[in-house]
Amino acid sequence: MYDKEFYEKYALASLAFFYEERHVNFFLSECPDIQNEKDNIGIEVTRGISEYSGKFSRLSNESIENNLSLEQRISRANRMFRKNFLGVIHENNALVIADPQNGEDYSELHIREIIEKIKIKTDKLEKLYKKFEWNCLYVFAEYPLKSKHIWILADLMSAENLTRYDIYFVNALDRLYVINTRDNFNFTKKKYAAAELCQFTEFAQHQQT
Repeated sequence: MYDKEFYEKYALASLAFFYEERHVNFFLSECPDIQNEKDNIGIEVTRGISEYSGKFSRLSNESIENNLSLEQRISRANRMFRKNFLGVIHENNALVIADPQNGEDYSELHIREIIEKIKIKTDKLEKLYKKFEWNCLYVFAEYPLKSKHIWILADLMSAENLTRYDIYFVNALDRLYVINTRDNFNFTKKKYAAAELCQFTEFAQHQQT
């Protein structure tokens, strides 16, 4: 199940390298999720997946966490997806969810999901969120996107004029891409070491209320 607080605190910890000394001025809030009044920065945190893909992730996590049997997994999948469920395949006593919508390169499909989530969050920024001088969106990717995928993402964002957020942070597991819309959607990349990733996780877990 999606743990909103964990993701927000993980995002906050991972941004220390980018904001440096200003990082101490950030605090967790709502609409947007991370705020810095002193430096006039607001950051909304989200997962870059569709509702359908989110169900896949949730089913997988629940199956592992609760050590569900194959029969329990199938029953849970049928309840979760109902008419939209596209079937299961039995393979070595495991559960595989078959989704014919997924092409050979799932990364490209995932990029489109990120674009759709950005559009949703842009609409919420316009209508609901507090505005700052720097409005930012931190997106957790579900796959290890590489620079070639981020180029595609940035080009699509530019083509669709997704400029209401000034900076997009795209967390691709072991790396963070920073896309700056004020700089023609150019991006930089920070690759994290395993020790840093552990620190982010520990911070998010230990700081939870």
